Amino acid sequence: MNVLFIGNSYTYCNDMPKLFEQLANSNGKNITVHSVTEGGRRLRDYADDKDPITVMLDALLFEQKFDICFIQEQSILPAADFDRFIGGLDCVVKKLKNRAERLILYATWGRKDGSEILTEHNWTTESMNHILSDAYQRGSELYGTEVSGVGNSFLYVTQNYPEINLYHEDLSHPSYQGSCLAALTHYYVAFNEFPSQTDALSLSDAELSAFKSAILQ
Repeated sequence: MNVLFIGNSYTYCNDMPKLFEQLANSNGKNITVHSVTEGGRRLRDYADDKDPITVMLDALLFEQKFDICFIQEQSILPAADFDRFIGGLDCVVKKLKNRAERLILYATWGRKDGSEILTEHNWTTESMNHILSDAYQRGSELYGTEVSGVGNSFLYVTQNYPEINLYHEDLSHPSYQGSCLAALTHYYVAFNEFPSQTDALSLSDAELSAFKSAILQ
C-alpha cells in the first residue's frame, strides 16, 4: 500500500509520516509512505507548475498511484480565509484525480493558549479548532473526501489531560507527543481501528490511554 502526505511543517515535524509508517507496518499493514512537504506551504502554491515542490509532486504522481493521500493546508488559512483554502484544495484534488484512491484531509489544531495568533484573531484554542474543523468538514463535503480530525483529538487531550503537552514551545507546532497523536488519529481513519501494537511510538501507558480516548470519543 502506497501512502502520500502533502503538507508543511505540521506534517514533517518529528517525522510524523515515518511514525505513521512504522506504526502501520508494526500492525501488519505493509505500507510505504512518501511525503511532499515544505515549511509554511499553502495548497494554492501547487498552482505554480514551475515551483520546485510542485514539480516534485507532479513527478511523483506521474511515476505511481497512491492508495491514500493525506492533505494538510497551512495551519491558519482554513480558519482565516475559507475561500483561499478551497481554491488551493481544488488545485490539489485535481492533481490527485485518478492518482490517489482515497483522499483524507488532515484537519489541524488551534494554537495553544498564549499564542499571538489567537490574540490577533480574537480566537481561543477551542474556537480556532472549531473553525478549522468546520472548514475541513465543508471542504470534505465539497470534494467527497474523508477527514482526519487531528485537531479534535488535540482539543480533547488538552481539555481532559492537561498534563500531556502536545505543543512545541512555539505554541503552534506539535511536540513529539502531538505528532504521535496525529499519527494515531490518521491510523484510525485510514484503517478504521485503533492499533493493537504501539511499540513504534515512544509513549507512556497513560499517554496511549488518553490518546485512545481522544480518538474514539
